[in-house]
Amino acid sequence: MAEGRTCVAPEPPRPGVRTTGEAGRRGLTTVVLVAGLMSLASSVSLSLWWQRQLALALEVRPPVLLLDLSAAARGADPAQMTAILRDYTQAAERLAARGILVLDRHAVLAAPSALTVLETEVPYAPE
Repeated sequence: MAEGRTCVAPEPPRPGVRTTGEAGRRGLTTVVLVAGLMSLASSVSLSLWWQRQLALALEVRPPVLLLDLSAAARGADPAQMTAILRDYTQAAERLAARGILVLDRHAVLAAPSALTVLETEVPYAPE
């Protein structure tokens, strides 16, 4: 060996003292955790905003259903007509209580067929 030079061995890590690699990993973990929490918070706030927008849109334009009373009246016994009409009226009132606009099918000039509530979808009194 050359004169005047001494070999110094690296010090072993001391308890409670972080090495550079540990500090870097902890910093990365913290950054990932904070980014995840911010992403979660933004997605929750976005979801709440969309729900509010939907509620506002439904207040302005409520869902619409058409009741077809004539379909229920066809082929029905005249004695049952009072019960059928009562049940259709009660069904319309229940739908209206849920925020749905209910119209008689014959009061509408044109509408998609998916809006019409069929006689099988309205429970009426047994014979």
